[in-house]
Amino acid sequence: MNKSKKFNFGQFYGKFGILIILVALFLVSSIAVPGFFSLFNLTNILLAIACTTILALGATFVIILGHINIAYGSELAFIGCVACMVNAKTGNVLLAIIVALALGIVLGSLCGFIITKFAIPAFIMTLALTEAARGLAVKVTGGQTISGLSKSFTFLGQGYVGPIPMAIIILALCFIVCYIILNKTAFGRHVYAVGGNAKAAEASGINPKTVVFKAYLMDGILTGIASMILMARLNSGVPGAGLTYEMDAITAVVVGGTSMSGGSGTLVGTIFGAIIVGIINNVQTLLGVDSNVQRIVKGCIIVGAVIIDVVTKNSAKKAR
Repeated sequence: MNKSKKFNFGQFYGKFGILIILVALFLVSSIAVPGFFSLFNLTNILLAIACTTILALGATFVIILGHINIAYGSELAFIGCVACMVNAKTGNVLLAIIVALALGIVLGSLCGFIITKFAIPAFIMTLALTEAARGLAVKVTGGQTISGLSKSFTFLGQGYVGPIPMAIIILALCFIVCYIILNKTAFGRHVYAVGGNAKAAEASGINPKTVVFKAYLMDGILTGIASMILMARLNSGVPGAGLTYEMDAITAVVVGGTSMSGGSGTLVGTIFGAIIVGIINNVQTLLGVDSNVQRIVKGCIIVGAVIIDVVTKNSAKKAR
């Protein structure tokens, strides 16, 4: 007589958990907030999460490797302000884009190089970068807001192509490229291998340091793209911009099912996680929830997501 298969929470949550949470959140939000399902509000949610979701795509690669980047907010401010200064002085959007991407590459490469070369913990390196990049943002701008941006620059964050916001189009393109890299290339396979077991990956011929360096390089490029969207939406270069953006990006990745201990995670999950964070932020704002309470809620969400990750992993191990 065959025994019925025992229910395994880890396997069930891994397959359906994030989708169930998203659907439940949509239902609760539609009841709690009149007009939540309006096209205007849903578009606002997508626009609000465009910048942090692009950051979260890069963070997914880094976190799958078991690393972290807590400098996103400061990087956004520094890169974005420099790009705005270039655009304001030259009126050339292409040159501003090149500068933003170049700075993203420099900062990403710097992180990757120092972390891998000197075995410095990623948390410490990016903590140092948080202070340095914020200081640079204030220094290069003199603490002043950069105005006089060209319409072609602000179009990146405020423009529409037909009914679709340009920021969402940029996000979609970033997702497609990142998805292909993570799921269809040798580098993507190496990211999972190194994140799962760096020593085993090295024994099989993979260079973990190279993989980590490339991941931070990608992370830097995506940060450069996100910085332009943020400043374009603000219609100015603001040296104090980007505060807590690292929190939203990391929360999106963790809520989306990427393990903080490395080795597992998906970009689709990250997108779902970003939407969940965006909805929670939107609903709290519409309900007039105090900003400090909103920060408490985000902290609780991160802790809850990590607890669920631990529980699901333990549950999956027991099922083997």
